[in-house]
Amino acid sequence: MRPARPLPLNCQHQSTRQHNQPPQHHYTRERQTSRRKRLPTLSISRIFTGKAMPSKFNIFRTCIYGVVFIWTVICLAIAAHFQSLLVITDLTRFVPFTIFVCSASMLILIILLGCSMVRTSNPISTRIELGCLGLLGTFWLALGAFLASSDSENANVECYSSDAETSPIDVPGFSTETYQAQYRVLEAFSLFNLILILAFLLFLLALAVKHHFRVNRNVWYIAVTEYPWFGKTSMSKLPAPVSSRSRSRGKTYDEKASAPWENETRRGDSRYPGWSAQVPAPTRTSDKYKRNASPRR
Repeated sequence: MRPARPLPLNCQHQSTRQHNQPPQHHYTRERQTSRRKRLPTLSISRIFTGKAMPSKFNIFRTCIYGVVFIWTVICLAIAAHFQSLLVITDLTRFVPFTIFVCSASMLILIILLGCSMVRTSNPISTRIELGCLGLLGTFWLALGAFLASSDSENANVECYSSDAETSPIDVPGFSTETYQAQYRVLEAFSLFNLILILAFLLFLLALAVKHHFRVNRNVWYIAVTEYPWFGKTSMSKLPAPVSSRSRSRGKTYDEKASAPWENETRRGDSRYPGWSAQVPAPTRTSDKYKRNASPRR
């Protein structure tokens, strides 16, 4: 029988091959393996750190707008439910006004939140956002005051099968108690939105006025999400004080001493003739055109 081929588990043979290999290949192989191990880590870190983490102020702003948006959706759903069941009368005039306020508020909030997610630059500056918040606050203030002062809160709901019928009927899932409960929810959420919007408006306005007088006067033209409201800005720092006078790199000399060029002599050079105290004799030149001649001859 032919003997079986032994398995390549000779430790001595493997060690000799490793010792015979140059150390450069071993270092290159370890470097390649370290690079392969590092690749997935770098890719994951790039995914999570590709975009800068928003600041605490931006997170707080997004949470405020998100809560207002959710409560606006609830108010819009209640108003749409009233619109589908109630007949338009003097007591139900709050329904179309509520639908208008909720629709306008959702549109403004979507624009504010959508523009803040733009990677290039937010086109909405601080003054525009303050104006939008003031408009939202005015809408919800009017709606809250209208709902609080209306007689529709304590109204009774009566359902009829047709206009000619005079006897009310029962509608499953909707009654006077249900209507009054939904009306109170609508009134409460409108007041909550008013409080949140006005509080954030006053907070942002106070920050903008503070930075206008102390830090940067151009704060009104910068986007709210891009301005460091609670961070360190370079404009707030004063220049470093001058501790010593800067010295020139040129050669200095004492003014009381002799001139710096006095000791330099260039006697051997014909391009620089020596200075002498003798004054050259004046030369007489003939005036060819007789400029100094008298006009009368």
